[in-house]
Amino acid sequence: MNAIAHRPASFRPGPRQRGAVAVAFILMIALLLGFVGLGTDVGRLYVSKAELQNAADSCALAAAAALTGANVNQLKAAEDFGIAAATRNRVGLQAQAVTVVADRDVTFSETLDGDYRTRSGAAGDELAMRFARCTLEEADIPLLLLQVINLIEGQHVAPATARARAVASLQPSISNCALPLAICKKPGSAAPNFGYVQGEWLQGRFDPPSNLTGKFKWVEFPGFERTPDLSGLIGGSGQCDLSGTTTLEPSTGAINSLVDVWNWRFGVKKMSGAPAGAFVPDLSGYAYTPANWPDEFNAFDDFKARRASHTPWNGLPDLGGSWQASPSSVHEAGSDRRLVVGPVVDCEPWEEGGTESQDILGWACYLMLNPVANPNEEMGLEYRGPANDVNSGCVTSGAPGGPAAGGPKVPALVQ
Repeated sequence: MNAIAHRPASFRPGPRQRGAVAVAFILMIALLLGFVGLGTDVGRLYVSKAELQNAADSCALAAAAALTGANVNQLKAAEDFGIAAATRNRVGLQAQAVTVVADRDVTFSETLDGDYRTRSGAAGDELAMRFARCTLEEADIPLLLLQVINLIEGQHVAPATARARAVASLQPSISNCALPLAICKKPGSAAPNFGYVQGEWLQGRFDPPSNLTGKFKWVEFPGFERTPDLSGLIGGSGQCDLSGTTTLEPSTGAINSLVDVWNWRFGVKKMSGAPAGAFVPDLSGYAYTPANWPDEFNAFDDFKARRASHTPWNGLPDLGGSWQASPSSVHEAGSDRRLVVGPVVDCEPWEEGGTESQDILGWACYLMLNPVANPNEEMGLEYRGPANDVNSGCVTSGAPGGPAAGGPKVPALVQ
């Protein structure tokens, strides 16, 4: 007969473990969901910050482009440019446009670390402002983890807000855009002004051979596959991707077609209309000739005020009945088209009959003074100084190169 084993009297079964495992599993799931929510929220905030920063950068660069010191109403133009550029960007995972509040979110300062003021707050000091700062935010960003926390009784966390800030100013460039019109250095002169005085008037013509003599000349930029005809360059933004090492040649062809695109920069057009494909005219078409400016020197100060009121062409010189002026409303929607960057070269070899390429010695800023009826009439320029001088009034497009670069000024982010 088999023996029957008996449990000791002291034996008792242990507590069940399945309940503890379930609790641990629930806690682990909650922890994992928390990490997932946190990761999702961090990613959402990172995207929001990146979207907003792109908008702030665009805003500051566009606003800085207007701080040329050549328009007493430049802060209004800068704010308009900045808001237009910013609102082309979208936030909220590209679901909505950026919000920019006028006279608040775009501010201006004389120095990088100075006191930034709104457009209205800087009244009276408009022309001294050199830095544009855009401060943007996106509020009420929905976050997954916060929504879960808010389900807990007694807990409330507000939606997140992302902010971005950018500061830009005009800085010297290492590449730029310029018109194919070169200023001739005076014999024996050197940089930075090559013998000229700021405010000095220069006269010349479109038609050959006059375009090969005088103080400025029409030129061609060789070696650039994208170089279009001269009419396209003058009607547009000029030749881009230029640098200080570029060479150029004289343009000796008959260039009657340049008259139309030159005049349109003043808002002056033929009865048939503006040239096809040309950019908008300048903010003012008011012209200067010896008839209304007998000093023939420094019309720039008057031009700054004319721009602010969008003064149209004043009928000087008399171009005949085939030309008409654009109204002020057209100029109000215009741009910076009469303060132009051009190369400086030694023209003496060309005046002696040579056509060989010449090195670009520097970059000049000049003000276009008047339209012309035909290529035989004289057109005037006012020398405004080196194009990298912050007080010249010129700004162009290109790659910024920092304070040591010597090219014309372009908008650049500085903070």
